Amino acid sequence: MKEENFILASLKCLKKEPLPKGMNSRELVARAVEFRDPPRLPYYFLFHPNATDISLVGPLSAAASRPTKLQPGARYTDDWGVTWEVTGRNWDHAVCYPLSDLSNLDHYKFPDYVKEIKTLGFLSKLGNLAGKYILAPNPINLFERARSLMGFEEMRVAPYTQPGGLRKLLDKLTEMTIETIQAYHSVGGFHGYESMEDWGLQNRLQMKIDTFREFYKPYYKRIIDACHACRMHYFWHNCGFIVEMFPDLIEIGVDVLQLDQPKLMGHENLISWLGVKICMWNTVDIQWSTSENVSNDEIRQEVMDMLRIYDVRKHQGGFIAKHYPAPWDIHLSPERQQLIYDAFMQSGYCSL
Repeated sequence: MKEENFILASLKCLKKEPLPKGMNSRELVARAVEFRDPPRLPYYFLFHPNATDISLVGPLSAAASRPTKLQPGARYTDDWGVTWEVTGRNWDHAVCYPLSDLSNLDHYKFPDYVKEIKTLGFLSKLGNLAGKYILAPNPINLFERARSLMGFEEMRVAPYTQPGGLRKLLDKLTEMTIETIQAYHSVGGFHGYESMEDWGLQNRLQMKIDTFREFYKPYYKRIIDACHACRMHYFWHNCGFIVEMFPDLIEIGVDVLQLDQPKLMGHENLISWLGVKICMWNTVDIQWSTSENVSNDEIRQEVMDMLRIYDVRKHQGGFIAKHYPAPWDIHLSPERQQLIYDAFMQSGYCSL
């Protein structure tokens, strides 16, 4: 799995995208993130082929340690001591948690990803030769890691039942995250760092905003500050209805918010709340676009609406187009994949 992921990452670094003379994809993405008037819309489309300004390079398989060729219902234990049940989809289901009782924390052995990250230099150099914006994946993912180590219910009640232990765990995970950021920085050639941590349900946050602010926000601030100290942007994939978090995300310095369900909160609302404050890296809504009740014309119109509302010309950046990287997992057909890609690329926003 690791070798396949590295080869995939390498291939994405090979093709240069159309840009003005003297500019590369790295500068284009940085301009969009920093609201510095990019000459066109940056994009990340993995299947058409290599049509991307961004290359994801890092320990992609490290967080799961998932064996190959397991059937649904089979179980395996990952590097963290979490036992998972195979679902047959892109994400499995945790069924056994080594730290549901945080009194065991002192005896728990944490994995180490720094050594693996330090082997990635040849890939970051390859991507930089092609002028790509190199994005490093976070193998820790604070909130998601706490949930898999403790179990969802125990994590939810830990602020009341195990507050000291929860803070100790989050502090350790934060230290590990910062170590991976510094490892990427020491390798060189990485420009952003992406965490994948979903805080939202379909109509609200998973916990009270006050709980987030008291127990989690200070640790995210440390992580983001470490990114910025290493001259890297902080990308946060964060799905669900997360409106309550927006003031906090702005305050702690999130650079890019990646949303797979932007229709859940509404494009006009998103640009009103986040415009010229946080860059958005959005797909066409993955729940809406896969519905059989949605027509091809509606898909095209949705793309045009997104481009009009997130208008990089008007806002001098602040938006990056994205394809969902695992379309088979959401049952998005190849035909609809192509339709979304064509709608973006034929819009005029993705060309000079």
